[in-house]
Amino acid sequence: MDEDKEDAMHSQNAPLAEEQAYYDKHAEALLLQHPNRHLLIHGSELVGHFESLNEAVANGLRRFGKEPFLIRRAGDRQTTFSVPALSLGMLFESRGLTA
Repeated sequence: MDEDKEDAMHSQNAPLAEEQAYYDKHAEALLLQHPNRHLLIHGSELVGHFESLNEAVANGLRRFGKEPFLIRRAGDRQTTFSVPALSLGMLFESRGLTA
């Protein structure tokens, strides 16, 4: 089994556990490669890096819709931001978002 997936499974199936495990494992390299960029992580994959948080969110919504994804700014301490209304279908993504 992939080490990132194992780490995620051992974190009590918390939301974004797999993404957080990926970030934690690669934090130093991500900071060196993408300093001060907003990193979009889905599963055990860095999907993209963006100048602004808005760009990262728009791209995450466009690619993954209601599926969870993690956005972290390389080098920043962990901040949790959750949009449960989107996850529960109470808020809808506009396909007209521009990044």
